[in-house]
Amino acid sequence: MTDFTGVNCPICGKPFLPGDDIVVCPECGAPYHRACYQKVGHCVFEDKHGTAQAWQSPEEQAAQTESVRCPRCGHANAPGALFCEHCGTSLTEQNPGQHASAGPQSPYGQAPINSSYPPAGNESNGHPNGGWPPYGQVPFAFDPMAGIDPDATIDHVKAGDLCKVVQSNTTYYLPVFMNHEKFHSRRFNFAAFILGGGWLLYRKLYTMGTVITTALLGLEVLKQFLDMLYVNPIVLQIMNHLGISSTSFISSKQLYQIMGAMNSSQIALFALSNALIPLIVLIVHIVVGCIANNLYRKHCVKTVLQVQATVKNDSDALINYQEKGGINTVLLIMVIVCYLIVTNIVNYNSSFMF
Repeated sequence: MTDFTGVNCPICGKPFLPGDDIVVCPECGAPYHRACYQKVGHCVFEDKHGTAQAWQSPEEQAAQTESVRCPRCGHANAPGALFCEHCGTSLTEQNPGQHASAGPQSPYGQAPINSSYPPAGNESNGHPNGGWPPYGQVPFAFDPMAGIDPDATIDHVKAGDLCKVVQSNTTYYLPVFMNHEKFHSRRFNFAAFILGGGWLLYRKLYTMGTVITTALLGLEVLKQFLDMLYVNPIVLQIMNHLGISSTSFISSKQLYQIMGAMNSSQIALFALSNALIPLIVLIVHIVVGCIANNLYRKHCVKTVLQVQATVKNDSDALINYQEKGGINTVLLIMVIVCYLIVTNIVNYNSSFMF
């Protein structure tokens, strides 16, 4: 049983003595002299149950006093904590002149993020922890700048303006741009490697995207053309001559037999369709993956400079950024559909695969 000796009764204010007849509120644990509680008829903290203003034992009050409150989410952290256990915000660094209760500032230096928490003029608002919502219910403050100062320059253009052009997935591209600015480092873009010219069109690099997409589709059309008109009929004829079934999987040994029965021109056609063209396509995809981020950074910088040179009004500038920046999902879907159509052209006179 809890020893309340020395603790003051919330009603009469007198400390409890050993042997006193004490009753405890079942909701908040507040102790009372039995006579005091019967006189009032209820817990004096009744309207504060479930909030930070409810009764607390001296030990709990001391622990709360020593705890470190997070300036972002309001979570009470253990004494000496360097980072918030809830949201990971630093508990040792705050912006000059910014009070912890003011909430974190937005990356653009405007209104504080989540500045309405806790609600002004209502400390409790029915929530525990002094008006802050319960653990895990505080809105997450997303930083589109990925921690980069909006006034920092990348290729003589502010990072905040580049963010307006990139729009989608800024947390990836802005750090990549900044690393290139500071360390001249390059990062391989796997999305561009997989999608090839489709990625360039998706990011509105229309000229380069059209050239690469056309070249890759042209190579795929050439491969299908060679397979349908030359390679597949030749291979099917040789397989029939050697007694190899065209409906079963071709083993490596059988493939060597087929290649051995070909003349030099037939081998050249086979190698062009099944080795050289796929190799060229792979090389193009690798090159696109290597240069994609650099091309995109130059594209974004160029877009910002064009908008700044032609538009002086901020609202018109935002409209231009919205139109010229961001992504073009429709073009990407069209490229994928065209690629699927081209790659699924089959020779109905042949029913085997390599």
